[in-house]
Amino acid sequence: MHRAFGRWLLLLVGVLSVALGVSGVTVSATSRVVLAQTVESRCEGRATPLAVGSTPATGVTAEASPSVPLPIPAEGGTLTVFAAASLTDAFNRIGDELEAAYLGLTVEYNFAGSQALVTQLREGATADVFASAGQEPMDAAIAAGVVEGEPVHFTQNRLVIVVPHDNPGGVRTAADLAAPGLRLVLAAPDVPVGRYAWDVICAMGSDPVTYGADFVGRVVANVASEENNVKAVLAKVRLGEADAGIVYETDLTPDVAGAVAVVEIPPAVNVIATYPIAPVRGGDPSLAQVFIAYLLAPEGQATLQAFGFEPIP
Repeated sequence: MHRAFGRWLLLLVGVLSVALGVSGVTVSATSRVVLAQTVESRCEGRATPLAVGSTPATGVTAEASPSVPLPIPAEGGTLTVFAAASLTDAFNRIGDELEAAYLGLTVEYNFAGSQALVTQLREGATADVFASAGQEPMDAAIAAGVVEGEPVHFTQNRLVIVVPHDNPGGVRTAADLAAPGLRLVLAAPDVPVGRYAWDVICAMGSDPVTYGADFVGRVVANVASEENNVKAVLAKVRLGEADAGIVYETDLTPDVAGAVAVVEIPPAVNVIATYPIAPVRGGDPSLAQVFIAYLLAPEGQATLQAFGFEPIP
């Protein structure tokens, strides 16, 4: 019950934030100049599109764990997981499965943008596990000393373009993101899905035959706001506050199917976003290990795939 309430609360917060205009940062003329400089730098240092996020800089690739119960404290306990917002639905299901398998275990979540979670951990928030939607936030957590052990990459994701169901901006292909006057909403560049979105846009910009001259500059001109997490991007598109946004494929859950339409990103320019996880320093290592092991086990991998995530090759 508490997780079902949490799912609706997260959605409600996203919708209310958009309605009140506080979910992200509106891009002004001055901030657009800064954004253009940031994007230009990222485009110059961009990796090959399909390699972005797919080969971890730190950590190891997931390996299947045996499907056997792991020991937890006899009195059970509360397992606290800090996880990227894009993992909300899949992790809530996994929490239900774990609580059913381990009597006395309670799983609690804090879902937010990965970079925000690192900030919370730096400031003293307590948790047992941190699951990031990208390697850079995990690297920041390692540098800050808030996680321990070797992070494990347990799943991966891809990006799609979403538009309101009636598609007022007339977005038919990825090239239309540069159409004059389009209201584009993205996650901020320090959010994993925001970085991935700009990697995709940079890759498109390197192909002027397909996407036209100065594609990246024209897209920058269309960015209306930058959001704190992927759920806020989806909420703005869903409410018609934007003509298009870029989100993870797994964000296309049944509850949004009737409100948005999807425009595919060509595989040649899309990215593979990998997700690392690690125990949090000062947390309960036995509970952390239970959660991580379950994610890597066939049962956990099956649940992730049921929500659209892909296994690590």
